[in-house]
Formats: sequence, C-alpha cells, structure tokens
Amino acid sequence: MQSEVPKPFLEIGGNAILWHTIRVFCEVPEVRQVLVATSAGYIDRAREIVSSLGREFAGRVSFHVQEGGPERLHSVHLCAGHLADVDLVAVHDAVRPFVGPEEIRACFDEAWKSGAAILAVPARDTVKVVEHNRITETADRSRLWLAQTPQVFRRQIFLDACEKAIASGINFTDDAAMVEHNGGNVSVVQGSYSNIKITYPQDLQMAETMLGNTRETEFRTGFGYDVHQLTEGRRLILGGVDIPHEKGLLGHSDADVLLHTITDALLGGAALGDLGHFYPDTDQEFKDVDSRLLLRDAVKRVNEAGFAIVNVDATVVAERPKLAPHIAQMKANIAADLSIDIDRISVKATTSEKIGFVGRQEGISAMATVMLKK
Repeated sequence: MQSEVPKPFLEIGGNAILWHTIRVFCEVPEVRQVLVATSAGYIDRAREIVSSLGREFAGRVSFHVQEGGPERLHSVHLCAGHLADVDLVAVHDAVRPFVGPEEIRACFDEAWKSGAAILAVPARDTVKVVEHNRITETADRSRLWLAQTPQVFRRQIFLDACEKAIASGINFTDDAAMVEHNGGNVSVVQGSYSNIKITYPQDLQMAETMLGNTRETEFRTGFGYDVHQLTEGRRLILGGVDIPHEKGLLGHSDADVLLHTITDALLGGAALGDLGHFYPDTDQEFKDVDSRLLLRDAVKRVNEAGFAIVNVDATVVAERPKLAPHIAQMKANIAADLSIDIDRISVKATTSEKIGFVGRQEGISAMATVMLKK
C-alpha cells in the first residue's frame, strides 16, 4: 500500500486501524497487558491511541509503546522484555482489526493446553508453485492452511524461541515458524476469513465496508425552534432566500429564522449545544452574518462528531408573505449547505390563523426536526 503513513495508523471508521485492533483485545477478559511496537516517528501517535483506550479500560489493561526493531522478530523480542509475569503471550498483526474476541479466547484455550496455537483458515484456492513464470507443482490444497494472528504461546516457550532465533540470525515470517524451528509443536485453531490483513488499497476499502456492516448504527433526533420579531428597515431572509416584503426579521445576524432552527436541531441532535453557545449575539463576528455560514459550520461540527445527516423536516409559521413560491429555492439552499440530496429536505409553510404574535404579524417562528446517524 503506497502511503507515507504506516498502515496501522491509517483510519477506518474515524479511528486508526491500530485503535480498532487493540480494542478487540481489550474486550477479552484474560488480556492484562498490551505491548505495541512501532517506528520511532510514530511512538507519540501510538501513545495517543493507547491513552484513549487506557481511559476506557483503566485498572484492567496496562499499555506500553516500544520502538520496534529492524525486523518483526526484533520487535517482538523487544516487547518481550517488557512482559509482566503472564502465562500466555499473544502476537498479533496491528493491521488485523477484524479478529473476534471469541477467536482470541479459543487461541488462548488451545495454547494453554498445547503450549502454542495460531489462528488459521483452510486454503480455498488451488495453490501453484511457480518458477520462471511456469507452474512446477500443484500443492495438495487439503493440507494447506493460511496462517493468521493472533499466535499465542506459553511465555517461556515464546521467550526461548525468540532468543534462539535472534542468535541464529534467521528471519522468520511469523512467530509460529520461530517456535517450530526451536522444536515446539504448534496447534491450529480455525479462524475466520473476515480476519483480513490490511495490506493493499483495496483491503482498506473492504475494511471500511466490513466496519460499516458490523458496527451498530446509532440514530439521533434533533429538534429546533426559533422566533424573530418583524420590523421595518430589515430584509426578510428565510432559508437563504431574500423575500420581498415590507418588513424583515430583527436579529444580531441576518435573522434567518428557518436556518437558525435547523442549525439548532443539528447541534441538539448531536448533543453539542445550541445556536447561542457557538454563535452568541454578543459576538460582533456574527453581526449581520449570513446564516448559511452558521449552518455550514454546524454541519462541520456534527460531521466531526461522527454523525451523518439523514433528513430535515422544517415548518415556517408566518401570516404574511406567502412563502410557497420560495420553498423550492429554500430546499435547494439547505440541501447544498448540508451536502445531502434535496429529496431529504422538507420545508413547509403555514399560518397561525391570525392567532398570537404570528397572527398579528409581529413575528415569524420556525421549527425543525432532523435525523442523524452514526
């Protein structure tokens, strides 16, 4: 994968792959310590990731970030030096975030009995041995398994194999091969084909899809309400549309009551606060500001909180003027500012049947409901 950022620090679902991977292990009750080996330039980033998880799993799991060595073998050996007094050691690829807690526990159980165990899956494709672009042999697929991680070992078996491998200078492609070379027997626990190793760009795309399929979707509803007084000498702006009328709405900004209520609903649905918190009428920065700018800023905040906007349903309550001729443009403006399809925007207009301050044409009110998903 061509990227300046090491693969474990690329993001899927808004978090680093490493974050997802470590979190799965933290969900396994038997896990007491997590050791991370990374390059010198990413030690601080790795510490940020484990720090966020440390707050969630405080008191049960401890974390240590270690600068890795030139090869995998050297990295696991360096981490081994920081092992606490544990019975089992699990080595896992940081870019395999889809291993399941039940698979990890099955590996632990087997390693406890046999001394060493790895996750693996039967080969589903026919494997050819090729030399100089010619097939020289077709392997017996019934005997072939594809090794995965975690690879779990009794602590002393792992440490002995590490030390002898370092002394021999042999570069093993996985830790099981290192233990095998040292005379150990390694058992196989059947894993899952979804336990992919994110190596190529298409793997990253697949991981995003898999994460979306496995992650529970959270829906939120936001409600907004606003009212502004009608006064002479002001423009009447609703939904970003300048509407001809003898009066306009009074306010610190352009007083677009429709956009204000949608903005408030978005912020409320994401539990971020309200319009006055982010854009107070005491701040001269927002004097006569275009409310579409405030709406776009609120959308950015909602997106950064991990939410996508599903739809908006809004109602403007005004005795005059007639708003029906302008609703199509209002919807177009709102859809553009929210970056969603226009068919997800509903804007309705009604009167208050000459009752109350709206009926007396003293002001205009609006209310909106939005749905967010995460």
